[in-house]
Amino acid sequence: MYEISSISCDFSPATYLILSEEVAPLIYYSHFVSIAAALGISILVFANNPRSLVAQLFLAFASVFSVWAFLDVLLWATNDPGTVMFAWAIQVLAEPLMYGIAFYLFFTFINNRAPRFALNAGIATIFLPLILFLPTPLNVDTVYLSFCETDEGFLAMYYTYFFNISMILLTGITAVRGIPKLEANQKRAAILFIIGLIIFLFSFTFANILSSYTEDWTISQYGLFGMPIFAGLIAYSIVQFETFKIQIAGAQVLVVVLLGLTGSLLLVRSEYHAMITIMTLFITGIAGLLLVRSVRKEFLQRIQLEELATKLEKANVRLKTLDKQKSEFVSIASHQLRSPLTSIRGYASMLVEGSFGAFPVKAKEPLERIESSAKNMALAVEDYLNVSRIESGHMKYEVADFNLKNEIQGITDDIRPTALKQGLVLLFRTDLGSKAIVNADLGKTIQIAHNLINNSIKYTPKGTITVFMRDDIKNKTISIDVIDTGVGMSQETIDKLFQKFSRADDANDVNKSGSGLGLFVASRMAEAMGGTITAHSKGKGVGSRFTLTLPLAM
Repeated sequence: MYEISSISCDFSPATYLILSEEVAPLIYYSHFVSIAAALGISILVFANNPRSLVAQLFLAFASVFSVWAFLDVLLWATNDPGTVMFAWAIQVLAEPLMYGIAFYLFFTFINNRAPRFALNAGIATIFLPLILFLPTPLNVDTVYLSFCETDEGFLAMYYTYFFNISMILLTGITAVRGIPKLEANQKRAAILFIIGLIIFLFSFTFANILSSYTEDWTISQYGLFGMPIFAGLIAYSIVQFETFKIQIAGAQVLVVVLLGLTGSLLLVRSEYHAMITIMTLFITGIAGLLLVRSVRKEFLQRIQLEELATKLEKANVRLKTLDKQKSEFVSIASHQLRSPLTSIRGYASMLVEGSFGAFPVKAKEPLERIESSAKNMALAVEDYLNVSRIESGHMKYEVADFNLKNEIQGITDDIRPTALKQGLVLLFRTDLGSKAIVNADLGKTIQIAHNLINNSIKYTPKGTITVFMRDDIKNKTISIDVIDTGVGMSQETIDKLFQKFSRADDANDVNKSGSGLGLFVASRMAEAMGGTITAHSKGKGVGSRFTLTLPLAM
């Protein structure tokens, strides 16, 4: 059991637990500047990434360190033996816990995951004695009442250092193995992180070891300055490489660090003033250098952005001019192509029908192919013309009321022979509660319907195509579903289906004709008339459904 007494130590009790004239200003300075640095940067990281395991571990690391540092100040200031015993024992637990969390923090930062079970079990096994023997003389043996100090047991004197050094070595091994695998920016951020962490852990560890063997506890105070250096390097990493994905101006972070360091000098009025000023100037100089580099980087980036914006503006004007010229060229070229194609198609049809007299039977099939090819080319030219009109804003719409059911049924009847030639069944079905009157451009609506039905015929090798009309009187809309049992589509294909020149990756395996413009033109026409076109499929090989929706004229 511990040897303690109710007699107080031979100096005055502290105010608010930690404020005492017996405590040198250096102790307050080293501890509270380090606490402020640790909590400040960790809370900033956590506030921006509360769900991140790295941010949570960082906050836990800073919190445990802050608890240790506060208890250390308490030990210097208190004159109560019971408080000394309690604080000293908890410190022995908090210190290795901090080293363990430091390892887990860096491991997770590097690997974006927690360690495996075997490593966790090993660390837990080494850490377990610190918990089991915490309230025994192996931790704190004797509390001396005259000056409120203790005799530390084996656990505090040797085992904690073994654990701490083990965690430092594990952290170093993790860095050596993990950093080379990272990308450039992540690698630089990780190097800054490990340099700062190792500086803190080494300074903290060896300052305590030296203080233990020399019994000069002033040395341990300087070991705490590794924490502001670590915090400063993390701040610079945030600025330079967007570590932890914190979107904040780097200058702001570093200015806060400078203000904190400079303001902390107000705490110091003693024989340690010169040493503390030198330490503060050293850390402030590093932070100031980083601040200058940060501001310079942000300034150069702003200049580069301004130059890019000017170049982009000029390029945009040039692109608009080229786009206009392209649209004009397509329009002129399409007009020039449409006339001869119409003639070719017309004369080929007349030759097949015998308008110019008897024609060799062997020539019939070639002429039909000429007619079909001319028809496909004429449709492609019409698509190019429509794209040109849409993009130039010259597409005209003649809106009027008409019966959509009658028109779609007529279109289906007209296309049915084409479907039958390919061995397909083309059905027309309705479920209407209204008169199916819409206010739209009749010609454009017919063109859209032709496009959707013909598209299904192209990509349905066998089976059925159903044209199904339905309405939604409550929302004042009417829809035409073109449902096929064709090749189907993946979601990736559906996502890009209504873009210009877009076709499925395997479209040519089923149908080699098509420019990839028909659905783009149809969707733009539908939108201009207040409607929409959507595509649906459960996947390849299970068919597709295209839906044209227009507002009802009610």
